Parts: sequence; C-alpha cells; structure tokens
Amino acid sequence: MKKIAGASIVALLFFGEAGFAQKTEAPDPYKPILERLNSLQTVQLPEWRYHADMPHPEGPAVNDADWPVVKLREEWKTGPRVLRRTIEIPEKINGYAVRGERVKLNLRIGSNDSSTITAFSNGSLVERGDEDTQQPILLAENVQPGQKFLVAVRVDCADGGTQFYQSELKLEAVPNRPDPAILREEILSARPMIAAFPEGKTEREALLDASVKAIDFTALDRGDQAAFDASLQQAHARLKILDPWLKQFTIRAVGNSHIDMAWLWPWTETVEVVRNTFRSVLDLMREYPDFKFTMAHACTVLFLMWYLSYWLYRRNIFLKL
Repeated sequence: MKKIAGASIVALLFFGEAGFAQKTEAPDPYKPILERLNSLQTVQLPEWRYHADMPHPEGPAVNDADWPVVKLREEWKTGPRVLRRTIEIPEKINGYAVRGERVKLNLRIGSNDSSTITAFSNGSLVERGDEDTQQPILLAENVQPGQKFLVAVRVDCADGGTQFYQSELKLEAVPNRPDPAILREEILSARPMIAAFPEGKTEREALLDASVKAIDFTALDRGDQAAFDASLQQAHARLKILDPWLKQFTIRAVGNSHIDMAWLWPWTETVEVVRNTFRSVLDLMREYPDFKFTMAHACTVLFLMWYLSYWLYRRNIFLKL
C-alpha cells in the first residue's frame, strides 16, 4: 500500500505540474481572428509542375499534363528548370468576395548559386530578375471570378541546389472597401507597443480588445459581405482612438548592405549586383531624405573611389551618396 500511495503522490505531482504548465500557457485569443483575416486575401499554391529548361515555356500549346509535380522546399540540383501551373480566381476566398481586387503572385526562389528568374503570365513577360530582387508579380489590377492565369517561370540556375520556398496568391482590397490585411497589420503593430508601457495599459488593452471583437465573421459566414465590411470599419474606428498615443513613437529602421568581393563571381554578375544595390540605395535616398547608407567593406569602397575615381565621378554615384 505504501508503494501504491507513493506512486499515486508522484502521479498527482506530475499531472498537477502538467496541468499548471498548461494553465500558464494560455492560448492567444487573437490568433484565430488574425489567421482568418490573413486567409481572406491569401491563397497558398504549394504545387507546381516542372520540366527541364525548354524554349517558350509560356506557350499555351505546351502540354504539361504529364510533367511531375514539385512541392515547396523540394530542392533540385539539375540546373535550369521550368515551373508551370494554371491559377483560377474563385468567387470568394473563405467567404470573402474578391471581385475587383488587385492580385499578385508572391513566389520566392532561392539558390546556392546565382540564378535568373523569368516569369510569364498568359504568354506575356511579367517579371525578370535575380533571386535578390524578387518582388510580388502583378497578375491583374481588377480581377474577376473565374479569371485564369497560365503562369510559367523559368529558373536559370547552376546545379548547386535550388528550391522555391514560398508560393502564394496575394489579393488587395478595392479602394472603396476596408482592407482586412491592413486591419490585421494595425492590430499586430499595436499589441507589442501597448504591452511595453504599463501606464495606461489596461485602458489601451480594452480599446484593442473592443476593436478585435467588433470583427463579425458570422456576417461573412452567412454571406452578408456588406455587414462584414461594416464590422471592419467599426473595428478600425475603435483602433483609431489609439492613434495619438501610437504616433508619439519614432521607429528607426537600420539595415546593412554587404557586397562580397568574391573572386569566383563572373564579372557580369558582380557588376549587376553592384548596380542593383546602389540603384536601390539611391531610390531610398530620394524617398527618404534622411536615409543613411553604409557598407560592410568600407576599405573596399575607399579603394574603389581611388582606383575608379574618374569612372565614379562621371556617374556621380558617390557624390549623391
């Protein structure tokens, strides 16, 4: 009996600790709401058909029915490859009507070597660049339910290992409707700021909670799009009360550009990387006058200024920087 009693005490302690641990890790009440907001304008595209490189992969006459399927994060080391799939726009995404929205393809491809990515939509070239300059690809400004896009992507790469690790359709709300994505970002941005300052925290948390609870997914479930949009507007209005407090903060974003002076790089690739980097820097300087730029290889920059002083002077790059 003593052994049984001892075992029972141990068991009680074990399950008691487990129960206590579970109680201390309370689930995030906002998580399902934020996830559903995100799901209204995002469609995952986890599978594509693939083929070895070929001329004109964008052609509608190309039959890809018997091509094998590649999934996200499946690496290949066989050099250039063509990816293809047809994307059809539904009438609704998780109950949310998408007519008239802007639609983009967010495709991220990574490689252990340099790669060039060329994308076609319905036979037209829509994007060409390298893996460092990938941007969401615009498919349509005013999409309609049932609209189809035959997308072909050529990946020119070596055999060092390549994979695509993100593939999704992103939609943006029409201007005359509240945007679920923007509301979601506002909630995500406000939460850590509110949590960081104890003074007035209770009142601000109550305002945030009232905003989140105003979102009426039941209206969406019963097909009442107007009522759902009205609930988003109400949620945004309640969140806007926090604006004066939130706008007293200044966010300083710091980044660093690192261009390897890799002796194995081809000359053309090195020039292209430098050109793309400084083009981005100059664009940012024009948009943000107080933008500051630095590079990891300051000594290399000084050497280039001395060695290529005439070339740099003619292009006025360093004078602008």
